[in-house]
Amino acid sequence: MGRTKGDGARSKSRPSSSSLAASLLPQGSTPVGFGGYMGCSRVDSTEDSPPFLDIDSEVAQHLKRLARKDPTTKLKALASLSQLFQQKTAKEIIPIIPQWAFEYKKLLLDYNREVRRATHDTLTNLVGVVGRDVAPYLKSLMGPWWFSQFDSAYEVSQAAKRSFQAAFPAQDKRLDVLILYTSEIFRYIEENLKLTPQSMSDKNVASDELEEMHKQVVSSSLLALATLLDVVVTAQSERPVSETESKRASKAKTVAISCAENLLSTHKLFLEFLKSQSSAIRSATYSVMRSLIKNIPHAIKETDMIHLADAILGAFRETDPSCHSSMWDVILLFSRKFPESWSSLKIKKSALSKFWHFLRNGCFGSQQVSYPALVLFLDVVPAQAVEAQKFLLEVFVNLWAGRSLSYSSQLDRLALFKAIKECFLFSLKNTDRYSDAADSYRFQQTLTDQILLKLLWHEYLFSVSSKNQESVFSSMDFSSGGIQPSHQASRQLNVKVTEGYVLDLGKCIVEILLDIFFLEPNLLLQFCSTFQETCLGVFQETDSSIENGEGVTEFLSVVNQQAVRKGETWPLVYLVGPTLLKSFPLIRTLDSPNAVRFMVAAVSIFSPRKIIQEIFCIEPEGRQFLHVFKETFIPWCLQANSPTTSMRLDLLLSLLDDEYLAEQWASIIMHATNLEELKSADGIVNSDCLSLLTILIEKARTRTSNRSTVQVPYAAHWHHHLLDSAAVSVVQAFPPFGTSNVSYMRYVKNT
Repeated sequence: MGRTKGDGARSKSRPSSSSLAASLLPQGSTPVGFGGYMGCSRVDSTEDSPPFLDIDSEVAQHLKRLARKDPTTKLKALASLSQLFQQKTAKEIIPIIPQWAFEYKKLLLDYNREVRRATHDTLTNLVGVVGRDVAPYLKSLMGPWWFSQFDSAYEVSQAAKRSFQAAFPAQDKRLDVLILYTSEIFRYIEENLKLTPQSMSDKNVASDELEEMHKQVVSSSLLALATLLDVVVTAQSERPVSETESKRASKAKTVAISCAENLLSTHKLFLEFLKSQSSAIRSATYSVMRSLIKNIPHAIKETDMIHLADAILGAFRETDPSCHSSMWDVILLFSRKFPESWSSLKIKKSALSKFWHFLRNGCFGSQQVSYPALVLFLDVVPAQAVEAQKFLLEVFVNLWAGRSLSYSSQLDRLALFKAIKECFLFSLKNTDRYSDAADSYRFQQTLTDQILLKLLWHEYLFSVSSKNQESVFSSMDFSSGGIQPSHQASRQLNVKVTEGYVLDLGKCIVEILLDIFFLEPNLLLQFCSTFQETCLGVFQETDSSIENGEGVTEFLSVVNQQAVRKGETWPLVYLVGPTLLKSFPLIRTLDSPNAVRFMVAAVSIFSPRKIIQEIFCIEPEGRQFLHVFKETFIPWCLQANSPTTSMRLDLLLSLLDDEYLAEQWASIIMHATNLEELKSADGIVNSDCLSLLTILIEKARTRTSNRSTVQVPYAAHWHHHLLDSAAVSVVQAFPPFGTSNVSYMRYVKNT
């Protein structure tokens, strides 16, 4: 309504009805509502046009032109009237108001949104001049004026609000005028809801335009009704007023409740509006239902409750995301106000079936609205109405099944993982709602095993190994026995597991672990035990591929960012330390790239001393650290001819401690330049040993150049007289220089 051929979907920037209600309340008062839309435009009453008496002839001419069908003519007439209103005095304009009011209400029906916007701009200029003198005409104007602030076109609704604020600049005055004319506004809305497309125009208007105009009038009227009821009922208790004002507000509240009750009865709980093909009407209906449940719950008869429960709790059938904000509002409020509505087996079964379908389909595109509401939904569903463990697991399973629809958008992904975290922690903290005290901890263990381990951790490892592969995802099976990760990958077209998805998932897991640590440390141990098993399995894979071990090493990086850098100590004490303590004997015997890579990452995050202290259970003082370094790590890391030689050298250098650097480096060089191993009795240099020494020096130099703050003494530590002795041996070697000899001489010269 308002485009050349009609309006499309509502603007994303369009404000909600509840925000308008909140703007009318005094500062500090409680805002009304959770979300929703603005509505459409308004219809004309059947009053006759007043005669053009005592009206300036030029003004009268422009007013007559407003009745033309052509929108261009109307826009020109409105522009001319705006200019004239600014040029004339209040005394000259006041006689114009009755005729203007008549045309104003007709213009709100115009199919062209620019005409509707210009109408409010013109009204702004009019009230700016006449000021309080508009008061005698408010009884006729207030209905359409309030209604027009819910126009579906954002620019029109804003223009309507500006005109209203121009007439009543003070917030309290705007609220007072709504209270004063509550009855007239309700009557106007009631007339609108009785309209049909055929009754809306006596002109030759295209049927599709009439249909669209009717839909917008109905949706706007419903939103105007919901917001007015919120404002009038709430206003009396939300602001300090005089005795006279209190009586007036009380009377308006009584009128509002009475009118709302009549509308509720006349329109049979507004259930027919939920069947509309217009998403704007359905959304507005959810808003009306929320307002009625909030403000007049007593008006809902017990005999009507089952029909209302079926409609509201079954609203998850709604597939249009533009309706989901107001849909969630009414579902949450209804469940909180009437928890007994969940007791009907038929309604519960139907509602949950639709809810599972809703989650599996990624909330039909409303992730950023629906996912934050899930934890609120868990809170309002009565525990006695569901089978606790089965219900909670199905929430996560169906939520998880729809995750692929959030891959492409980072905001949707973040909303998904935040919802998973919130719902999981809510479930852990509220197990006593679903089970007795004796079974509460066992229930927490089950949730940790099923959700944190079999869903999230399994997905993380799978996603890291499948990163950037087109359309490949982990899958799972769900039965009465719980969740079972499947070894079969699922495929979905045009979707790819991205690095951003893996990182966000890892952050979600670590954030959950942070909360678990403070909630129940034993549950953290449950994850740590699985982490150890995963690492042991990875470490036993001795192939050179990084794919299998990349998951646990990348997870350490996420733990570092999300926990260690924030001062948390549990990652070392509970997770990494025990893992290395248990696996280090195996790591030494296996030539596993994954294991060495994991150790390098651990040392870089937690420091050399802390890692050695955890592995060997020694005191933190330096001499024991040095002893382990010399006796264990130097011989192991300086073994040549191995696929992990380069990585073990990285590990050795990462274990260098600034305080003991000189002594550690000297011990390394003494072992690496052992002339008995480097050069045989017949003068032949061992190329493997020389290559190892060359790589070591190269990595040491690189390590020095990459340090963010390099002290001169630190760089000087790399040079050692034994390196020169080794160089002499190379020069004297027979046969002449090979490739390894040349490389070594070049690096020694530059050291």
